[in-house]
Amino acid sequence: MTREIKRGDIWTLPDDHHVLVVSISGLDEAYGAVLTLVLHPAGRYPDTAMSVVIDTPIPCTAIAVNLQQLRTVRFAEATHRGTVDPATMARVDQSLRAVLDL
Repeated sequence: MTREIKRGDIWTLPDDHHVLVVSISGLDEAYGAVLTLVLHPAGRYPDTAMSVVIDTPIPCTAIAVNLQQLRTVRFAEATHRGTVDPATMARVDQSLRAVLDL
């Protein structure tokens, strides 16, 4: 894989699951892993304190309780779909803080 895995990036994994990277950029190189939120198809869940509807780069919903660590090798055959805009990422951060009581 030649592309760096950065915070705010949406990737489609080889198993067709979409994930949003929520860990700080550079964690992939330092530890060989990143934290992600599993993304769900658009329209399946409402926009709440625990979930954020994302329009671009793909229509989907991020739910803060679906936090998972993925090894960077999972991204070797993954497809980078784009990066969410800063306002959306701020809402994702707020959702994570609410769920994790930070």
